[in-house]
Amino acid sequence: MMGISLIGLVVVAVALIFGLAKGVSAMLGLFKSAQGGHATLACPHCDQQTSHANGQCDACGREL
Repeated sequence: MMGISLIGLVVVAVALIFGLAKGVSAMLGLFKSAQGGHATLACPHCDQQTSHANGQCDACGREL
């Protein structure tokens, strides 16, 4: 039976810690970007990018 050496366990533990930290960081980044602002879309009337938060185009003022 082959045993895992102490160095092997340390390497695996460090890799798991860094992997977990990177995963948590990525999840926090996604959460912050989802919170960050309103989604934009192209107005069907003037083709300008606008938020749809108020229901009207920011550029031409027409209803979206």
